[in-house]
Amino acid sequence: MRELLKKGDKLRRLSDGKIFTYVGKDDSDNENYGHVEEMLVPVHLPDFEKVSEDES
Repeated sequence: MRELLKKGDKLRRLSDGKIFTYVGKDDSDNENYGHVEEMLVPVHLPDFEKVSEDES
């Protein structure tokens, strides 16, 4: 999923619908993890969906 995201993309957490801002990949080689602006720890990207531009 990381390769589909750009800095500033909005992501919706599937569990509660909260919106986060993608800022980049984490330090690992695992494509399933990345960083969002609102959290200090890497997040599991499959737990999120990209918000389309017409939704934001």
